[in-house]
Amino acid sequence: MPENTLQLEQRQKMSLQQMQSLELLAYTNQELDYFLTNEYLENPLLDNSQDKQNSMIENLEQHYEKSLTYKEHSARWDEDDCSRENDIPAQQTNELKEFLTSQLNKADFSTSDWQLINYLIECLDEDGFFIYKPEDIAHVSQFSVDRINACLHILKTLEPVGIFAEDISECLKIQLDSQGIHDQELFTIIEHYMPDILNGQIAKVSRALGLSSVKIKSYIHLIGELNPRPILNSLSAKTQYIVPDIIASYDSSQWHVNLNDSWLGDYKYNDYYLKMMHNTKDDELKEYFKIKYERTRFVIQGIEQRRNTIIKVVMAILGLQDNYFRGNAPLMPMSLDTIAQKTNFHASTVSRAIKDKYLQYEKTVLLKDLFTSSISHNSLSTESVKNRLLEIIHGENTKKPFSDAKLSQQMEKEGIKVSRRTIAKYRQALGIPKARQRQYLK
Repeated sequence: MPENTLQLEQRQKMSLQQMQSLELLAYTNQELDYFLTNEYLENPLLDNSQDKQNSMIENLEQHYEKSLTYKEHSARWDEDDCSRENDIPAQQTNELKEFLTSQLNKADFSTSDWQLINYLIECLDEDGFFIYKPEDIAHVSQFSVDRINACLHILKTLEPVGIFAEDISECLKIQLDSQGIHDQELFTIIEHYMPDILNGQIAKVSRALGLSSVKIKSYIHLIGELNPRPILNSLSAKTQYIVPDIIASYDSSQWHVNLNDSWLGDYKYNDYYLKMMHNTKDDELKEYFKIKYERTRFVIQGIEQRRNTIIKVVMAILGLQDNYFRGNAPLMPMSLDTIAQKTNFHASTVSRAIKDKYLQYEKTVLLKDLFTSSISHNSLSTESVKNRLLEIIHGENTKKPFSDAKLSQQMEKEGIKVSRRTIAKYRQALGIPKARQRQYLK
């Protein structure tokens, strides 16, 4: 009979907070800011050293501003609608027209409808709004109101979302609708309370709509994510700037590492709600505050733990790649395990710490690009092998260039074992043609 055996097995299970801490570690500074802003909006016990509320309103104002505040922008439509309706629309650039018409199948429209579509595009103002009434367009053209409305209905489905909206309010509601958001209270704020929001009168809006200030702030954040002008930046490719997550400096024979996160502000406990939590006699409110307090503690500790982990990982990287950063030496071979051993972290923790993050020292580099794998017995990095390959090719007999197989053999003589296929891959990456082509080039 088989014997029954008792086996003791030890398993480590990660708590939800541990998993969330690892998620925090993987965030870039921009992603962390987005996460923390949402936490701030939902948790009254979480406060920020900056005036986060005014900061959101200022950002919203700047987002909407084009020499006009949202209030002035909206008022402009109301003040002079009649005169604007009689204005001759400015000719739109061919670029915009091509961008919009390229989304339509010309075969689906009659020649007459296509002429109307092109005319309606020319009626867009500089922000992408269609400010004219169909009746006015019908009056100055041969098209009927029904046909104009039918074409406008189609044109409002085009990218960018919100194009052909009558005004900012409709533009924002179209964008929200495209995201599946149909919140009537949010729509009411957009239609009637934006001037109050931009004046910082959140309490007034809160009372008028019977909503908490936390809810109003979450709406402000959501509105700030929308595009108030349909063609804003939609046609021109904007230069993308890399914002480093970590900044390194070197002096007095040692490295210094700082996270580039001061713009996030410092998160802390809100003293007002902390006092309310201690003083309340309401059991339900006390339980609510308890949950929010624990969440606040997790966020504050998580930020600090993330900062310390990233700094420790980067310090280990700089220690190993000191000559690379301060001189012209090639990268040393470095794997996740290498840094894990130096920091006493797990390799997966190191992976999260460097994920999508940029380090700035004299130049800005993506951290993951510093990690190379050993590809030969003498543990040269990929970059070093490529450099040696280049040197061999430059020194070859110009009448008899080395084939990839010969190059592999030459490398092996130096103790660098690289397959012919890998040689071909590196040669192509370096922009070096095949042996036969090199013979004719030289």
